[in-house]
Amino acid sequence: MSEPLSLPALSRRGLLRGLFLGLGALATPAWMGRARAQGGAALSLPVGPLAGIGPVQRVTLTGGALPGVDDGVNAPEGFSVRCVARQGVNPLSGTAQGYLWNIDPDGGAVFPSAADGGWVYVSNSEDTPGGVGALRFDAAGNLVDAYPILEGTRNNCAGGATPWGTWLSCEETGNGEVWECDPFGAPADAVKKPALGAFPHEAAAIDPLNHVCYLTEDGGSQRFWRFVTTASDQTLLPNGVTRLALENGQLQVLQIEGFERGVTPPPEALREAQRVSWVNVFRLPSLPLLPQQLPTLTSAGTQFPGGEGIWYYEVPEALRQTPTQGTVPTRGVMFFATKGDNRVYAYDIENQLLELIFDNENMQVEVGFDDVDNVTVSPAGDVLVAEDGNRMRLYVIVPNQPAKLLMQITAGSGEITGPAFTPDGSRLYFSQQRGPSSVDGSGARGSTYEMIIPPEFRSLVLATPTPSSSPSPTASPTTAPTATASPTATATAPPTATPTTGPAPTVTPPVTPTPNVPQAPVPASTPAPTLTPTPLTATPTPTAVPGALITVPVNEGGGAVGAAAAAALGAAAAARSIVGDAP
Repeated sequence: MSEPLSLPALSRRGLLRGLFLGLGALATPAWMGRARAQGGAALSLPVGPLAGIGPVQRVTLTGGALPGVDDGVNAPEGFSVRCVARQGVNPLSGTAQGYLWNIDPDGGAVFPSAADGGWVYVSNSEDTPGGVGALRFDAAGNLVDAYPILEGTRNNCAGGATPWGTWLSCEETGNGEVWECDPFGAPADAVKKPALGAFPHEAAAIDPLNHVCYLTEDGGSQRFWRFVTTASDQTLLPNGVTRLALENGQLQVLQIEGFERGVTPPPEALREAQRVSWVNVFRLPSLPLLPQQLPTLTSAGTQFPGGEGIWYYEVPEALRQTPTQGTVPTRGVMFFATKGDNRVYAYDIENQLLELIFDNENMQVEVGFDDVDNVTVSPAGDVLVAEDGNRMRLYVIVPNQPAKLLMQITAGSGEITGPAFTPDGSRLYFSQQRGPSSVDGSGARGSTYEMIIPPEFRSLVLATPTPSSSPSPTASPTTAPTATASPTATATAPPTATPTTGPAPTVTPPVTPTPNVPQAPVPASTPAPTLTPTPLTATPTPTAVPGALITVPVNEGGGAVGAAAAAALGAAAAARSIVGDAP
């Protein structure tokens, strides 16, 4: 049983690390053990149902196998795997005629179809020419269509699913750009977003409260970017989601005092939260005769080498704390990783504070992962981490316990990319970027697979705490519910399960915001104005009733995890204990 949560005993840094662990941490960090030894309390986090899986073993593909070709897939007993697409092959006919699947498949996401209960899996192509391919499944899981939604682009690496149901595909090249794609559309529907800059884009994540797009950069100036939209860029949709056109606003880079103009701070400088500012960056105008923009370069801002995955998390109201250096409780946190120095940062949006929460030098992660890349979360709250390395493993992260190996490919070499779940958690899609390809399997430019998750590993049952009276806002809770996996439970997702393409928070119509940035040009070295959050109703935290099965809204794809993810399960349960409200 996990230890009770005690907010006064939990440091801000411990809370941030705990939230990150619940969303996509790499392993159980050493600080948890130290905290217990020192009498502190760790954040109680749920254990998802995949924590109960057994050891992996070689499996025979249930579909898509090629004669004499060893895909080398290993999975736990009871988990079946089929190959749904291979590079250079028509996914429907199995021939080399018609639409052929992506070369070097990379970042991906699942988008549900309200029309027929099916879904679409999209996958980037990390090559030039690149693009994005789509596999369309019906409600029974049959592959019924395959088609491109983006073509003729360059080195499409990761990206991010938006709360309004589109896919942002990022070009990782010197003057790469971001393309917004319709998962159910065609290449002609894709729209380039020049306002987001031209640099080696890696991934993107949307802050739905402040209407800002955050971006990581893998190369180039190696900065941490954001695009602050203006009121004219925002449209409130009928479902309550604010859609961003990503065309009108200001591009900015993060700057830490003392580490300006391309300096990377040493880890010890950021082990406590530091106040940051944002510097406006102005793009060179697009030239009509050039097919792409000139590179967006800047000497301003702090350097973050090798930007990778990024994901947004909204702290549940009951867990919000005002940091020592801050003025308001932490609400929105943007986590991002840098592979150049193996770090993970947490950016407190409301207080403009940046903190290093994991780094190798501090030995906070003690596990032999081989270049962590994609991170995704199942609807039941299981956190999965894929490796960008030849060990080709896909792990389930279990808080306070060793990680569990869910899948490994032991044939060939390459990397695991694009893990993404269907809304009901019944299927997991992923690719081996150098897997057997071509009609006869003689190639090695990518295979895409579907894993069937057994019903007993799809849903999480949360224990319901004993009702208690509501304590004062400053009172310390004495108990926190324990989240347990239920291997024997009948696990079916509710018909209204939230799509995996991103949270659709319930909002009230926003007050028309004052533009967050000046419209007149200012020098690139001028600090940007402080971002003022738009007043919005907070995203509701998932709640539970006795014996109810919980599914969690998930924003998958390219490492972009939305506001409701694994940590929300533990936070929701903790919130009930703290506040004393009925769900």
